[in-house]
Amino acid sequence: MAESVTRNTTYLTLAYIGQKILSFFYFVMVARFIGVEDLGKYTFAISFTTLFAVFVDLGLNSALVREAAKFKERISRYLSSALAARLVLSLLIYGVVIAAINILGCPELTKKLVYLSGITMVFDQWTAIFWAVFRGCRNLKMESISIVLNQAIIVVAGLVVLFMRLPLTFLMAPFILASAFSLIFSAISVTRILKIKFQLKFDIGTIKFLFSIAVPFALIAIFSRIYGNIDSVMLSKLVGDKAVGWYSVAMKIPFALQFIPAALAAAIFPAFSHHFVHDKVQLKTTFERVLKFLTVAVLPISAGAAILARPIVSFFYGSEYLPAVLPLQILMLGLFFVFLNFPLGSLMNGCDRQITNTILVGVTMLVNVALNIYLIPKYSFAGASAAFFVSHGFLFFAGLFVARAIVNYDKVKLFLYFIKTIASALAMAAVILFLVPDFHFLALIPVGALIYVGAVFLTKIVSWSEIKLFFSHF
Repeated sequence: MAESVTRNTTYLTLAYIGQKILSFFYFVMVARFIGVEDLGKYTFAISFTTLFAVFVDLGLNSALVREAAKFKERISRYLSSALAARLVLSLLIYGVVIAAINILGCPELTKKLVYLSGITMVFDQWTAIFWAVFRGCRNLKMESISIVLNQAIIVVAGLVVLFMRLPLTFLMAPFILASAFSLIFSAISVTRILKIKFQLKFDIGTIKFLFSIAVPFALIAIFSRIYGNIDSVMLSKLVGDKAVGWYSVAMKIPFALQFIPAALAAAIFPAFSHHFVHDKVQLKTTFERVLKFLTVAVLPISAGAAILARPIVSFFYGSEYLPAVLPLQILMLGLFFVFLNFPLGSLMNGCDRQITNTILVGVTMLVNVALNIYLIPKYSFAGASAAFFVSHGFLFFAGLFVARAIVNYDKVKLFLYFIKTIASALAMAAVILFLVPDFHFLALIPVGALIYVGAVFLTKIVSWSEIKLFFSHF
């Protein structure tokens, strides 16, 4: 069991690394080819349909993972019923997407982009339900392969569209093509590898049962999706497409880096669940160690990227995107909270506090939406970045407060970890800030890394034995 968890985590982590690298390269190419305003339209369409994708799922994927892991003999019945429910939801929500974008009165080009992006939304949600079965069977290898192949198709097809200078709507074709491939690949994999047969079957009893389990998963997914995408949608309507283009460039880097805490949170989740029942002392130790190592990992990234934001944007995107520098700096500072919110969420979900976690994410969504409504008209994309920073900070401090009722972590020790790590990151940032006028930013990355690592060991935040122990557990 432990070996399969480690193997699956490795597969998925490597797949996400490959996907993020390809995705970042492709996004840079798109941004350079189509310009700020069209990038804003393109990003808006994807963000808009992403908001609705969660309603096509409504927690069914998570429910299917859980029940497939428990009762393998029932997988075929569960999958057939889930697919039938997904068909109804897909048609319904796609119709809602079309109606919503027309009610908003967007330009014709934006409407067409949303219509096409909606097709990808539907395909991806159908694909996800097949991979949910694989996850329930503790097999993530095929999904990992699909993730990389999907992104590779997008990059290859997308570059063809870009170099042929085809109209903007054609940039949705690579997503549709890749999503169609993933859907076929996942469906065939279920039948060929897992030997599971399925059909569309409207078994009302089974559908009701799956939805009864899916409710908490659906709520937390809806809340997360709204506060994760509403900023781009509001920017488009309140400020304009150029603001969305600049903001999407700033958001791309912190978004891409989230696979680091996500992979760790996935790996540590079963340990939290086990220790909560059997060993509270080990739960405390594991929780403190995870927070410490994520803090050590994220702060140099946050500080370094904030200092080097201008040369980073200029190098990858060009001078047209320099207004993205300030929001990138704000977002990178907020990345600290994003990283630490992952293990806090895993702790609550793994220790029977999933309802509390759902409430916290729901309140965070309300905070984020309220801040965006207030800040975007005044400060445009910088306001959206500030809303991101404050809302994730709120979730972090609220999560720490709740965690105290689960595990009696040492507040003083944790505070000292934060202070020492911040001091190490500031020392690194000061040297980079001094050198940045005279050196290329790529040359400063290894310099900053050496200074930070030296400061971390000098302040005795971590030891070699702790690092070896941590990675052996991971």
